Amino acid sequence: MSRPRRPVRARTAVLPLALALAACAPTRRPTPPPVLPAAGAVPADWAAFVASPGPLVLDSRVGARWAVPLTGLVDTTDPAAAGLPEGDVPIVLPVHILTHPTAGTWVIDSGIDRGLAAGEAGPVRGLVHHFTDSMEPVASLGEMLGDTVPAGVLLTHAHLDHVLGLPDLDPGVPVITGPGELAARSLQTALIRRTLGQVFDDRTALHSLDPAESLSLGPVGQAWDLLGDGSLFALSTPGHTPGSISVLARTTGGPVLFTGDTCHTRWGWEHGVPPGSYTADGDENRRSLGMLQALAQAVPGLVVRVGHELDGAGTGVAAMAGARSTGAAARP
Repeated sequence: MSRPRRPVRARTAVLPLALALAACAPTRRPTPPPVLPAAGAVPADWAAFVASPGPLVLDSRVGARWAVPLTGLVDTTDPAAAGLPEGDVPIVLPVHILTHPTAGTWVIDSGIDRGLAAGEAGPVRGLVHHFTDSMEPVASLGEMLGDTVPAGVLLTHAHLDHVLGLPDLDPGVPVITGPGELAARSLQTALIRRTLGQVFDDRTALHSLDPAESLSLGPVGQAWDLLGDGSLFALSTPGHTPGSISVLARTTGGPVLFTGDTCHTRWGWEHGVPPGSYTADGDENRRSLGMLQALAQAVPGLVVRVGHELDGAGTGVAAMAGARSTGAAARP
């Protein structure tokens, strides 16, 4: 007597589900290009122009402290990473607040919201609690801004640890991302879709930068003059995510480069090593990191702020248990 065959439907139902999950983007809302002021011409001596002080006043804060595996933050297959200890790296969630005398306040990444800062769920739903429960809140985006309503928020990318502060802002505050960032589809996005819905779905001013409106700035092939006066540039640095951006600001204290997660750590920047498993496309991330380092070499006095450290005190690879001060010898 032959064994009865199992119903095919029960086994094949998994495939459509997987396909549906993989087709999920961070939001279904439209993300038209932002309306930017007419950009001025980039001077022939662009490096000297970028190096000159600008009108922006910078205030960098910490939204939360965290610790995550080294293998996510650093490509441990890179020869420069040989000998680094295994384990978790202490990091922070920075929020950078830039104030322009006429164009208002601009925020780079968003930290956490008031709910998370108070030890509550905030926008976090479902499995995301597994990742965020170990965060140590420091200050919410709302606390940092007080009564200030920002003119806009620049998201270096749409990973959770960069967007969780957005619920503190009025839904009409413009939020700007890199080209295609909020349309990128992945299984990871599908698994955290409920949380992303809490962050994005009520926002009425989501924008993605348009490559057709970009200009060249030295080694950077695609840059956007966000305020029209050459004080604040978004730089296309894909790799960590498809639409990752970095930000270049001419502040009253001189030029500052915010790498976003094109480089998570000071160690990674100093050794020319890109992020590890948290990055979607390692080769493209490495190219973007190289472009940023070429920019830094060309601009005198440029200060670099990496994605998850500020002053390096108590954070990064040097703060890991058993770590030497800088690990392998730095690349030229």
